[in-house]
Amino acid sequence: MANIELTRFRIKKGKEQTAQEWMDFLNRHHQDTVATMAGEKMYVETVFKESNPDGYTYFYWYSIQGIGGNAVEDSTSYIDQKHLEYWEECIDESYRPVDMVVEQSLLAPLIEQAIKQSEQ
Repeated sequence: MANIELTRFRIKKGKEQTAQEWMDFLNRHHQDTVATMAGEKMYVETVFKESNPDGYTYFYWYSIQGIGGNAVEDSTSYIDQKHLEYWEECIDESYRPVDMVVEQSLLAPLIEQAIKQSEQ
């Protein structure tokens, strides 16, 4: 059906403001950002921010994505290209991302039906 994921990524020290700029960019270009989702079979994508007592900022990426979508790295969209630039600049690659374990997931029948139809 779909992959449901929640992953924690750490922002590089000193890049907190740039990371906020990144989220502001995506929010300012909401319509164009949403338009990139169809090719990726991305149904839901939400980013949460945490300012942790360890002194780091973390982004938590929550997504519901279908199987077989296009990789963001293959996109020619200006949104996706800018997204990847920010990713390279802000995400701390020395920190191993933490994938949370799905214990329970509920989708309203209408949403589940829409996902199934788009998979066909």
